[in-house]
Order: sequence, then structure tokens, then C-alpha cells
Amino acid sequence: MRGRTITVWLAAGLMMTACAQTHVEPAPVAMTVAAQGEDLAPIQLDRVQFNLERGQAIGTYRDNNFKLCGQSMVPEPIHWAAGKITVQDEEMTDSFYRVLKDANYNVVGDPDALFGNYGDAQRAPEYLVGGRVDTVTLDVCDEVTWGGQWKGTQSGLGRIDVTWQVYSTLEQRVVLETRTSGSAELPEGVPDGEVALIIKAFTGAARNLAGDRRFHDLLVRREKAPVAAEVPLGGWGGVAEQPALAIARSAAFETPIGSNMSRIQASVVTLFSGTGQGSGFFVAPDLILTNHHVALNAKRVKVVLINGVTAYATTLRSDPARDVALLRVEGGAYTPLPLRLGSVALTEEVYAVGSPLDPSLAGTVTRGIVSQIQRDEHGLPLIQADATIQPGNSGGPLLDARGNVVGISQSGLTDDGSHLVGINFFVPIADALDRLGIKLD
Repeated sequence: MRGRTITVWLAAGLMMTACAQTHVEPAPVAMTVAAQGEDLAPIQLDRVQFNLERGQAIGTYRDNNFKLCGQSMVPEPIHWAAGKITVQDEEMTDSFYRVLKDANYNVVGDPDALFGNYGDAQRAPEYLVGGRVDTVTLDVCDEVTWGGQWKGTQSGLGRIDVTWQVYSTLEQRVVLETRTSGSAELPEGVPDGEVALIIKAFTGAARNLAGDRRFHDLLVRREKAPVAAEVPLGGWGGVAEQPALAIARSAAFETPIGSNMSRIQASVVTLFSGTGQGSGFFVAPDLILTNHHVALNAKRVKVVLINGVTAYATTLRSDPARDVALLRVEGGAYTPLPLRLGSVALTEEVYAVGSPLDPSLAGTVTRGIVSQIQRDEHGLPLIQADATIQPGNSGGPLLDARGNVVGISQSGLTDDGSHLVGINFFVPIADALDRLGIKLD
């Protein structure tokens, strides 16, 4: 492109030779089919892929017979020079968010959010959206002054055709593929106008996705999971002032943990609430305890038992400061674990159970001792133990030598290379219940 550099992801993406002017067909504009206030599953743009061959012709620069623009008497085509690339471009992410949000869709990941750990960022998407750009067509005016000097700006027309794939984070598969187009016009020249045309055309394709009936119908929540009105989600103050939620006390295990392990593993589950996984465990036939950072206030969480049986749950109560959450399983009738509310002793033997790193490792058991009782940044108590936990263990139970729950796996310290160093932290079970307003009968 006459030696000019454009954006990072398209820096070497365009080059020229000579041929005829390109015709750009305008793309029809669809109206959104989502109604204001409609209950739709949360979505987020994950990535955009340009599915173009290296050297593929995608348009031309106009000659100087059109609006006195261009430096050559012969139209010069634009060729794609980057090959197939996947990008996570901020402008595309921003345009997707705003267009779908304005079209009444439930989009998470606000690009203007300054604090990534709070508010909108805590809502996990149930569906990730990816766009594959199959065609790009550009008709670009490389603008010059009346004296024939290049201005460094471009105007023109552009169109792209996008194949969208929608990935369910709960089902872990692509559940929809559809195709839309978008077109754009720059009546006045801007620097890197070719890129501006592609971004604007992508915005048009996203706007037309909002009008895709199959896309909309996939996201409609036809059956809302039951959420008790008296137990809304908590904030930084927790739910301590909400009405107490009473659950039956399970009989404590009295024999060594080995004899109870099959029941324990059957009561510990793998949870999928967004792009990652965590663990949890039943404290009542239809209630699961886990971390807040696992559930992330999701309306619908996928629950997988160790035998492969799948269910779905809804977040009932959540306390971000204490990092605990209570989920209700739809139609649940499962066996809960016994809870030990008394304090643990230093050097006491403890066991962590969960799904570290990968769902295939569900039911993994590790052993350690209580190393210390610490306080977190909010001054709340934490059990420190050297029972090994990994990403994916979060929300799983910490058990005593008989298998009674004494804590909830939360986090582990790492060295400068992000390697776990055997110092791990667990929320005391009594404190977790208290912060969630749960009482044992």
C-alpha cells in the first residue's frame, strides 16, 4: 500500500498491482429481533478470523477519473498479504458489544469497564461468538489534493461476509453457525481508510446478526430456573441480613476417609459457568456450595457428576468478598456431604477433592496438613494447608481425616514463574455458611 503501515493485525495485510475497478454490492440492513427487556443468555465476542488466502485480491484503489482521487491513471488492486489470521481486535470487540447491546442482547465484557474483576466482568458468558470473515471487498479512493499531492487519507466503499459460530460454554460445543454480511461507506477520507472500512463493515455484519432469528431463538430462556425471591444474590456485604436458609444436618462420618470415599466423590461435582471450570459439592439434596469466582453470578451453571450425569443449577446466593456461592440444582435429589463446623487444628490431616486442570481428572484426592490459620485482604479467616490444589479445584471441599467438610478450596500461592509452591488457602466451612445465611437444622 505505497509503503504505508496500518493497524497491528493488518500491518502487512494489503498490497497492490493493477486491474479494473471493483464493484461493491451494498449489504441489506436487518432490524433486531430481540425485544427490550427480553431474558436472553449472556454472550461475548471471543475472536475474529480472516479466512483469506495470501495474495487474494480483495479490491482496488480507484483511478483519478473518479472524484479526482488516486495517483495512477490505472486502477490498482489490493491484495491480501497476511494469509489466514485470527485477531482479537479492540475496535471489533467494542463495535460488537455496542451493536448487540443496543439491539437488546445480553452482552458481557464491557470494553469501557476499568475494573476487570467487578460488575459486568463478573458475569460469565453462556455463549461465545466467533466470526470468520470469508470475503472482503474494497473500493478505495486514495485521496490527493488538487495539485496531485497524496493526502495520506482514503475514502470509499467496503463489504465483508462473515460466518458466525456460536459456542456453548455449558455444552462445550458449537451449537449454531450462520452467515451475515455488512457494508460500509466513507464519504470523506480518513487515515488508514481501508481498515476503517473493514471495521465499519464488520459492525454492519454484527448488526445483521442481531436480526438473525436462529441466533435470537438460541439465546431465549424459555424456562427460567427457579430462584427463591427471599434469597437474592449478595454483594460485597454478603447476604448475612437475608432470611436464614435452613438445611438438614447430615450425619457425620465416623470411620476413616477411605471407607467413605466413594460417597464423597459422588457428592463432589465439576462446574462449568463460562469459559473455565471449577468444583463444588452438595450440602443439601438440591444445593451446591462453591466459590463465587467459579459461579460468577451466572444464572445457569452446568453441573457434571463423577459418573458423567449432567444437570443444571442456578446461583441463589453469592458473596464476592468471602468468595463463596450457593447454587440450586434443577430437580436435584443428590446426597450431601456432612459439614464439620468446629475449627481445625494445626498439623491436622486434611484432604482436598475436586477437578484439577481438566474435567477428566474429576474426583482427584490430595492430602496434606493444616499449616496455619491466616487472614485474607478483607480480614476474613483462611485455612492454610499444603494439600495440593490446582486451577479447577476451586470450590471443592477440604475434608478432615474422616471425610467431613471443614473448608472450601479457594486459591494457591505461586512463584514468579506462576508455579504453585504448596501454600494453599481454604475458606472455613462455618464462615462460608454464615456469610451465605445458611443454618444447619
